[in-house]
Amino acid sequence: MPRVTLPGAAAFGIAVLSILYAIVFLGFVRGHPDAHVAAAIANACIASSGLLVTVAASAIASRIGTGSPGSWIGLFGVGYGLLSATHGAFAAISELAGTTAPGISPTDPRGFATFGLAGLWMLTLGIVAPGAVSGWPGWLTPVSIAGGLDLVALFVATVAGAELPILLTGGLASVILGPAFWIGIGTILSLTSRTT
Repeated sequence: MPRVTLPGAAAFGIAVLSILYAIVFLGFVRGHPDAHVAAAIANACIASSGLLVTVAASAIASRIGTGSPGSWIGLFGVGYGLLSATHGAFAAISELAGTTAPGISPTDPRGFATFGLAGLWMLTLGIVAPGAVSGWPGWLTPVSIAGGLDLVALFVATVAGAELPILLTGGLASVILGPAFWIGIGTILSLTSRTT
């Protein structure tokens, strides 16, 4: 009987948190600089996702195998996940204290890890995993590559402070490409056949 494993649940959790972040950010934070509680919730989604990434990235890397590129993908995923979690935790705590986090975060400047490194990781996984991960579905490769490129574009737009590109790339990342990617990863990692 199929069951969901911890790494699969972590990946599914990232997909849910991504959509929750988009709802809270677009619905309650954007355009409301004094909405500290809502901003803290949005940033807590980033922090939680970053922690869950460490579990899912390690598990998918182990499916690629030890040695290069599996070890690199695992270490890189854990690294960007922890940096992203630090970013979210710092911003959430700042918001709960009633202060807006500085425009350039000391823990993740302009989303370097949360967007830029995450995009590079997703792009690399989309290139490497199809030939290395058993059960990798064909649709996940273009989603991984497009999602990775979109996150890198989001980082560039964030650095440039370009509002419309941020909304477009951020919306794609948090509502469509990111959740689709993590649902695919969760399916690979979690659904195992067991007889009871």
